[in-house]
Amino acid sequence: MADESTPPRAFTQGVGLVFQFVGVIFFLVMFFICCGSSLLSKDWATRSELTHIGWGNADASAQVPPVYSAQFALTISVFAGVFFGMALAGAGLGMQAGSRIAAPGAVVICVLGTAFWLTQTIFAATAVGSVLFSIIAGGLTILFAILLVFAINALVEMRKNPPPTGHELLPPGYKIPYSHYHADPPEVRLAAELEQRRARLAVQQKELEALEEKIKRSLEDQKDAHREQ
Repeated sequence: MADESTPPRAFTQGVGLVFQFVGVIFFLVMFFICCGSSLLSKDWATRSELTHIGWGNADASAQVPPVYSAQFALTISVFAGVFFGMALAGAGLGMQAGSRIAAPGAVVICVLGTAFWLTQTIFAATAVGSVLFSIIAGGLTILFAILLVFAINALVEMRKNPPPTGHELLPPGYKIPYSHYHADPPEVRLAAELEQRRARLAVQQKELEALEEKIKRSLEDQKDAHREQ
């Protein structure tokens, strides 16, 4: 019997947190690699010799560039890294929010990521012969394969216990707060404060009028007492 204290789809929400963390880190790493390469020398950033290494070299003697060169593989790897980072973070946010399409989307993203980085690993090992590129691509292949296992389990949990329809919609009459600290904008808060001050002043005015009336009655009673004497 399931623990009643455990929230529904807790595993899916946990997987969503993992996807967000991995996606943001992956995006930042690829982003800084893309931007940081411009700080180095032009020859190191362009690496023109990599244009002659790759798959599909139809005529090596005529120096025809390959169809899929090592330079193009590096460029598309950085681009794909940025894309997959944003996709993982988005899928993770959707799973935490209980979106029905987030878990299937995460599975698709992980399948594409695993296939892409596996292809890059084979390319780096066979065509380029780069140990570093092979290790990085192989590590990313394993990472996306692990994430794929988590995504599949999250999808199974989501299918067994789907969120209610329309749970992500705001109820009628829901008021969007102005900020985390105040529900209303400054103008509305100032108007409400002025209204409260007016109410307090009205109460004080009535108390002063009652006190003044009491003093008048007391003075009149004293005058009447003196007259009787």
